[in-house]
Parts: sequence; C-alpha cells; structure tokens
Amino acid sequence: MVTGGSRGIGRAICLRLAGSGVRVAINYVANRQAAEETQRLIADDGGTGALYQADVGSLEETDAMFSRIESELGAVDLLVTNAGIARSGDNLAMDPGIWRETIQVNLHGTFHCVWRAKDKMLEREYGRIVCVSSLLGLKTNTISAERLIAYGTSKAAIIGFVRYCAAAFGPHVRVNGVAPGYIDTDMTADVSDEAREMLINATPLKRIGEVQEIAELVNFLLSDKSSFTTGRTHVAAGGMGI
Repeated sequence: MVTGGSRGIGRAICLRLAGSGVRVAINYVANRQAAEETQRLIADDGGTGALYQADVGSLEETDAMFSRIESELGAVDLLVTNAGIARSGDNLAMDPGIWRETIQVNLHGTFHCVWRAKDKMLEREYGRIVCVSSLLGLKTNTISAERLIAYGTSKAAIIGFVRYCAAAFGPHVRVNGVAPGYIDTDMTADVSDEAREMLINATPLKRIGEVQEIAELVNFLLSDKSSFTTGRTHVAAGGMGI
C-alpha cells in the first residue's frame, strides 16, 4: 500500500513496486483522475494496482480503507507512507490552522497507517514499512526557515517515529525512512528560477533528483536486499546537507 500514490514520488513508487510483482493498493485523497492514470500506467506495464480513496489524516477514513484493502487484496505486507502536504506561511501568515493541517496529514497520517497495519504484520511475523520524510526534517533551510516551521517539524517527527517503531516492532517487522532532497515534482514546480539555481548549486551532484531515484531506494528498503536494515532514515539528496 502506498499513500499519496496518485502523482509525483508516490506514483513512481507504485510503478516501481508493481514492476517488482507487487499488487499495489494506491491511496489518493481527491484527485481520482491522477490516481486512475497511475493505475493505467501500472496496467500498461503488466502490473496490478487498485484504487483506495481516503484522507489518511482521518483515523476513521484510514481504518475503513484498510478494511477494504484487507477484504479485497489481503493484509498489507508492505506499507509506504508517502502522503503529505507543504503548507507554508511566514511568522505572521502561518496561523494555527496551517500548523494543525500540516501535522494532521504529514505526521498523524503516517501514524494512522502504520498503527493500522502493524498488528497484522506482528501477528504474521512479517512486515516492511517505509515512511517518507524530507531532508528538511534533518537539516534546517535557514533561508526559508520562517516559512517551513510546520512542514519541517512534521518531517522531523516522522524520523523519530521511524526509530521508535523499528525498535518496538522488531525482529520481524522492519521500519525505515526516506528523506528526499530537492526532487522534480509538482510540489517543487513553483520554486523560482533563482531559488532553483541556489538549490542546484548547494547540491554536490549539481542537479535535481528524479522521482524514479526515490522509488528505487524505497523498493530496496522493502526488499530482502535490505534485510539487515531497520530504524534508519536514508537521505537521497544528491549530497545536499553533508
């Protein structure tokens, strides 16, 4: 199951997992057309994907979605919590509503899905979880810090959540995180040319990341190739932040 699987990094993860032979439950919250496009791309490549609408920030909707998945596809073996929003506002514009919405989707949404999936994983003694965070959860963007307080805090909390869940769910359930840097997605499309150039110059690899590169890392962490890896958030940022 991949949350936020309708576009961007989530879509790339869905396609990569389906290409590995996984039956993918594609979660989306509102953009059904984009989710259907993800499903079509999976089918065109010979894979299997099913659509499940839910706002993961809602415990009730998340629970209902998991019940549908379990009845139609079976229990979730592999979980990727990717759904997230990036609401920003400076010190004056960021009101409690922006804070609550950001924390609700990014952090609580991650918690809701992991908590709903983990009992059956522990019961079966098998489970793989990857929580998508951000480089901004590890490294503060001092240039735009006043606009990223809620977002950066939510992503930092996910990194701590990964550590504690990995320790609590072992030895049969592995939990890892992924912290992308500047990736070419719809979420970063409105970055100004000046800011874009600054970000590229601050990246040792001197380029923007591609969604497929994040998907490859997630696929690795869900596979048996990473069988001795748990509790860590793995940075994919072209060297930014080192």
